[in-house]
Amino acid sequence: MKAVVFYGPGDMQVKEMPAPECPPGGALIKLSGSMICGTDIKIYNNGHPKVQPPRIIGHESCGQVAELKTQSGNLKVGDRVTVQTSIPCGKCHNCHQGWFNICENIMIISMDHNGLFAEYAAIPEQAMNMGNLIKAPEDLSDEEVCLSESLACVLNGQDFLHIKPGETVLVIGAGPIGILHAELAKSSGARVIMAEKSAPRLEMARAFSYAGYIDTGKHSLVDEAMRLTKGRGADVAIVTAPVREAMEQAVETAAFRGRISYFGSLKKGDSNVSLDSRPIHYKELAIYGASSSGTIHMKRALDIIRDGLIDSKRIVTHRLPLDNIVEGIKLGMEGKAIKVYLNNNYSGA
Repeated sequence: MKAVVFYGPGDMQVKEMPAPECPPGGALIKLSGSMICGTDIKIYNNGHPKVQPPRIIGHESCGQVAELKTQSGNLKVGDRVTVQTSIPCGKCHNCHQGWFNICENIMIISMDHNGLFAEYAAIPEQAMNMGNLIKAPEDLSDEEVCLSESLACVLNGQDFLHIKPGETVLVIGAGPIGILHAELAKSSGARVIMAEKSAPRLEMARAFSYAGYIDTGKHSLVDEAMRLTKGRGADVAIVTAPVREAMEQAVETAAFRGRISYFGSLKKGDSNVSLDSRPIHYKELAIYGASSSGTIHMKRALDIIRDGLIDSKRIVTHRLPLDNIVEGIKLGMEGKAIKVYLNNNYSGA
């Protein structure tokens, strides 16, 4: 089979290698395509503590069940599926609380197991036991199915925020996750303001016709956020950019009883932020974190995409063959793409 192998920062190669065998109690998936994620870009540039080269990475996928060695679930050979790649243990305290995405013993496909930038992928028994292989709706394209993993993470983040119709939501960072946050907030009836420093990303975001835009390369985030909200501030501020200054300034943009989501993650060892506690105290602000997603979020994400509540077709801006993955990664790095779909059956479309 053809697969993308990560050998180290800046070294990602498309290789011919034997297809994996179907593991005992698991499944073998023939993948039709996959989507590039911001995490994949980080791994390509800097590596990751949990990714030990050589490793096939990738975690946003669509494919068909090619083989099954389990009786769990209601899947059969030939079913079209996607994979929730964070595999919980089902036994720890967090799992008993239903917090499967922050399982204390979590295993991740593309880190602890080979990932999905390939023509075939082996799904381990524990993933099958926990329902991580999810049947895809027949009326969604492969691209839309792949998009569900990123949207699931966004859903997990917004579950904390309880966005209501008529509220103002400030999204800081117009990358793929920022656009998905904005689309989901808009579907909740919110008035969305998008802030971004990159000119190409801001230009792509304008096509979604949000209520307001802030070019943070030219203007003050705080001043413009207050101007666009007539001095009241944002009911919700979502920081998708992994930028310390943005995390600090989000507090200054918040309205009374505002909610702030630190969705982006700063680099380990360099992640401290300085916060003014007075507005947090006197404005009764709430700050939330959000990490990954669970199968319940994936299923909800598929429903949202199927119901047309987000502009999924505009979000997928580029389509490339798997061989061109590095080109796709660079498009994301340069802010020239929102989401890049890698088609294992590429025909030039």
